[in-house]
Amino acid sequence: MACLNGSSVVLLITMTLFLLTMTPTCGAVKTRQVRVTSELEGGKPLTVHCKSKDDDLGFHVLQPKGSYEFSFKPNIFTTSTLFFCSFEWPGAFHWFDIYVDARDNKICSKCHWVVYEDGPCMYNWSDQQYNICHTWN
Repeated sequence: MACLNGSSVVLLITMTLFLLTMTPTCGAVKTRQVRVTSELEGGKPLTVHCKSKDDDLGFHVLQPKGSYEFSFKPNIFTTSTLFFCSFEWPGAFHWFDIYVDARDNKICSKCHWVVYEDGPCMYNWSDQQYNICHTWN
């Protein structure tokens, strides 16, 4: 059995990781898109502030029916990717985990949400309705 030097080990690990992410079972890491649309009643503006552990995406003010979206690539080694958002409008402040990899990675690569006073609802690509609804965290 041959011995591997440091450079060979690094090359072997790099090639293995590349092949792992390109296999049919894993596939290349797909970019995820999250879109949030305001469906608040009464023409109230919605302030959205989304973050992950590593990224603060800033504050965005949505007018009625307005949308905000962002994209990212989830962590390929764990199901730990998480984005959470605060939602504020006159007289209310809520937050919600808008993307949880363990919950969402198999049901959406385009994760579209509408925000109602009662909570957010995700678009269901199977029946083409916003009927995957959640309560606020």
